[in-house]
Amino acid sequence: MEKIISTETKGWIKTKIVSLCTKLEKYILSNKTLKCKVVFGPVRSRRLGLVLGINNIKKKVCSYDCIYCPIGEKSCCSICTNNCLSPHELYFSVKNKIDEIKKSGKDIDYILFAGSGDPALDSNLSQEISILREFGYKIAVFTNSALLWNENIQENLMYADYVSLKVDTVNEETWLKINRPHQRLRYNLILSGIEQFSKRYKGKLTTETMLIKNINDNENEIDQLGKFLNTIKRNTSYFMTPIYPTIKSYAEGPDTETLLKLSELIKEKVSNSVMLCCPESEEFFATDDFENELLGLLEMHPVNEIAVKTFALANTKISKLNELIELKLIKQLEYNGKKYYALNELLQI
Repeated sequence: MEKIISTETKGWIKTKIVSLCTKLEKYILSNKTLKCKVVFGPVRSRRLGLVLGINNIKKKVCSYDCIYCPIGEKSCCSICTNNCLSPHELYFSVKNKIDEIKKSGKDIDYILFAGSGDPALDSNLSQEISILREFGYKIAVFTNSALLWNENIQENLMYADYVSLKVDTVNEETWLKINRPHQRLRYNLILSGIEQFSKRYKGKLTTETMLIKNINDNENEIDQLGKFLNTIKRNTSYFMTPIYPTIKSYAEGPDTETLLKLSELIKEKVSNSVMLCCPESEEFFATDDFENELLGLLEMHPVNEIAVKTFALANTKISKLNELIELKLIKQLEYNGKKYYALNELLQI
């Protein structure tokens, strides 16, 4: 005989569940350092507007070790899944951050999975995207494309509204020079995976190409790349140059004259292409936890000194900024005539 659960019992169960969820949320959010290093922003994206970033891959773990990466040499070049927070831990961290952002009078356009490693390495990516949809924002993923030969990775990316694929070249020798991939990766399989994914994906698909001086900034590279990009189903192909200090000093953008010639060539060879070079201005924003949020963003890339100082002065955080410098947690550096703050790598694990 089927047992009937009384209204009182149902109420008791519901109360217990709510209590457990509240305790779990408080426990997760008590670790401010972890929260700010996994969930960062909002930051201004040149393609998506104001975004809340998610960097759920363990520090300096990636399938590539690109010469233009702004966060330093990878401690582990890996093609194995490697994430920090579980989907539910991530949910509470994002919820808390969105609440803080709204209290400050701001709002975001996208939740973006990007950061110090390829988001595709996160085995829970599809679950995380699904659970974060509750907040009502579109979800974007910026991937380096290295794992697109794997159909499971393709399936995970299907859940996103917007996917950006890195394609710096179609020449294997150039790929090895620029992206310095994991030794088990095969570029012909990656390119094939990109073609396959582009035909299956129903959201907005874009590609991005980083132009590096004396490596892929020539007519032959652009011609070959254009032939490949024109065969895949995509919305836009973005071409850019490094705007942050790179791990290899020789990984510079093309000179002005070369860049002008390339712009015309790219326009001719690649349909729906956009040159996305230096932004006109940069901004920095933080909620109440200025220190941890700045350190969290610096895990991704250096941050414009003027942007940070402007925010710090306007929000009475300048003393905290000076303290971080005095304690040598962050350092100042210069790149292409601009000054930046970066993490002091001597203190990084």
